[in-house]
Amino acid sequence: MTRILRDLRYAFRALVRTPGFTATVLITIGIGTGTNATVFSFVDALLFRPAAGVAHASSLLALYTSDYSSGPYGETSFPDFESIRTGTHAFAQVAAADNDNVAALRVGDDALRVSVAAVTGDFFSVLGVQASHGRVIQAGDASASATPVAVISHRLWQRAFHEDASALSTAVNVNGRMYEIVGVAAADFKGLDVGRATDLWIPLVAPPNTIEERDRRRLSVIGRLTEGASLAEAQRELDALSASLAAAYPKTNLGTLAQPNDPRPIVVRWHTRLDPSFRSQVAVVAAIILGATALVLMIACANVASLLLSRATARGREMAVRLALGASRTDLVRQLLCESALIAVGGAALGVLFGLWTVGALPSFFPPEQAELLDVRIDVRVLTFTTAIAILSAIIVSLMPAFGTRGASPVVALRGDRGLGTRSGGRLGARNVLVVGQVGLACVLLVGTGLLVKSLGYALRADLGFAARSIAIASVDIPSGLVDQVYGSAYYRDGLQNVRAVPGIEDAAWVLTLPMSGGGRRGFQIEGYQPAVGEGREHTINTISPEYFRTMRIPILAGRAFDERDTAASPPVAIVNDAFAKRYFGGAAVGRHLTDSRRTTLEIVGVVRTGKYRDLQEAPLPVVFYPLSQSYFSRMKLVARSTGDPHAMLASIREALRHARSDVPVYQTLTLDEHLGEVLAAERLTTALVTACSGLAIVLAMVGVYGVMAYAVVRRTREIGVRVALGARPGQIVSLVFSSGLRLTVIGMAIGLGASAIASGVIGSMLHGVSARDVSSFAIAPAALALMALLAAVVPVRRALRVDPIVALRQE
Repeated sequence: MTRILRDLRYAFRALVRTPGFTATVLITIGIGTGTNATVFSFVDALLFRPAAGVAHASSLLALYTSDYSSGPYGETSFPDFESIRTGTHAFAQVAAADNDNVAALRVGDDALRVSVAAVTGDFFSVLGVQASHGRVIQAGDASASATPVAVISHRLWQRAFHEDASALSTAVNVNGRMYEIVGVAAADFKGLDVGRATDLWIPLVAPPNTIEERDRRRLSVIGRLTEGASLAEAQRELDALSASLAAAYPKTNLGTLAQPNDPRPIVVRWHTRLDPSFRSQVAVVAAIILGATALVLMIACANVASLLLSRATARGREMAVRLALGASRTDLVRQLLCESALIAVGGAALGVLFGLWTVGALPSFFPPEQAELLDVRIDVRVLTFTTAIAILSAIIVSLMPAFGTRGASPVVALRGDRGLGTRSGGRLGARNVLVVGQVGLACVLLVGTGLLVKSLGYALRADLGFAARSIAIASVDIPSGLVDQVYGSAYYRDGLQNVRAVPGIEDAAWVLTLPMSGGGRRGFQIEGYQPAVGEGREHTINTISPEYFRTMRIPILAGRAFDERDTAASPPVAIVNDAFAKRYFGGAAVGRHLTDSRRTTLEIVGVVRTGKYRDLQEAPLPVVFYPLSQSYFSRMKLVARSTGDPHAMLASIREALRHARSDVPVYQTLTLDEHLGEVLAAERLTTALVTACSGLAIVLAMVGVYGVMAYAVVRRTREIGVRVALGARPGQIVSLVFSSGLRLTVIGMAIGLGASAIASGVIGSMLHGVSARDVSSFAIAPAALALMALLAAVVPVRRALRVDPIVALRQE
């Protein structure tokens, strides 16, 4: 221990004596570890960090009932939940929540839009969540005869009640029903899912007719295993239960689109804050951005290793003296490792500071309400990760100079050579390998940047099937418990008239689902069409007001738009897109009929152009549009086309809607361009981060190439002097110097392009309108690297051209 402390003190003094070198190494390691810390904190918040406030979150389970056509991770009906609770033994506790609710909460004269979860009585006990004030929902609260109670989130307590303790026992109106607030949830508990906070919890009361409810799947189910039970055992019990339910209730529990004759599966997984079907998509983005920052760290390590090699060469006489005085080579290696340990500590500290400075950058690509819930922070996990990679990086970069002392001859070094007595070509070879690696890794990042930038540009310029510019959006949620459908329809009419009267508004309309937001699905029977065995006929649906197609500049290809003839009392009608018309009617759809899963027969009165509805990569998707007058929803979006800047119209639109009815919450006012930007948040984040990493990689690679050429000039000063004395022209000297860096750059390019061809497949799923083998992206990267090599050569070439042969020969 005494030797180590002595070596650490000596290493500290040695680093202090070379402030320029030390600062360069620490900043390089700090940037490499800091970018990784920032990205890791973001990925950790998305994929690995458990829900805050939940006791033993790592042992929480999630149960899913397979949807007929949308995969295995569907929601569960209340009767199926009761069957799971009573028909299995592997679960100690099982609870359920209906999370897909919003409500207008009346607090005094204000109407707030809040997210509401109806939960079973044991929901909070399963999670181990306590109340910060009052109590949580209990089993007795879920009885139909019990007094309606509610638990509010700490955030809602702050926002609506200003943390006033008198909020407890206050009665609040939630969609027309009065609830008594009995508790405030713990401050750190905001819900179970990433990006979706819950403001208010109410008891989930069993529906009166459970038979009819078995096909109404809205519940998220969570649970915990009994002591000694395994996940496999729990899955076996669920398999047996799903078989018995399929036999007892074949209409609701038998068959999926892929396996129509098998029981509808019920699966159990360890709970994650992301839906498993979405988690795989997020994992691809996480892998790309983590890979990009890892490449930057590798390039930084190569740079630092090259610097340490140069430092070891410069300290050759010092090391030789220590060897001559009796120090063992183990002592020298330990000394260099002590210096690396100090570099690791300093690099980790700078990395943490860099991470603290940039930790909020990545969530800013997402909507504010989602960014707030990502909970990205530098915590113990991130600190541990940052320290670990800093230590690992320092150890790796110290191996070459540390083991470079092996085989060194102190006699040769003491005679005046710059090295330790080994052949300098070995060290130059090691440095060459590092530079080739830097250039190759930079090439991979540059190709990835080219592909992502080109893909994002295509996405922003893509023909979406509608005109997105100059569109403002406002969402409303009519309190369904306070008013009936007649009043809601009147509100939509009056609100639309008020908005269209606002100066600067050209047109406006209502729509249930905005473009690129997914949308609901419904099954259809098509007149005159005989489906193939197993062919799915569930299609995307949307509900709109008559002005929607005109407002969005969506052309009507045949028939007509909805108009005043389409009332609640008139025969049901629909409009389809041309993808639907071509698939089922050969294009001639007007006048034909559909029967939806609600047994409503619809006459097709128009055909519109197909656009993008879910994502940019989708094939032409059949869509059915319903008129708002015949398909009422209490939650709609208003789209308004302005003659100028849509941002400037948002406040006026909100005021116009509030003037129609003050107790209808208006929320999420933004432009359609902003909405589309949120849809492309993952693509924008990935592109921006990979581009930034490419910039760092270019700079670091240029420093590496510069170092090799500068070192070559120093080593070959005498040779250059001789060549000049013998009449070598400046062009020959330039070629001599530049060839060393160009050779390494070309080799690195070749390796990098090969690696890029393999790696580009990873980001293929994120590319829009661009092939993963796009020629231009693969051509730009070598061009950028060649320019980098030219810039790196400027200073060494100038130094070589200024070599005085007389001075050079005299020094030797």
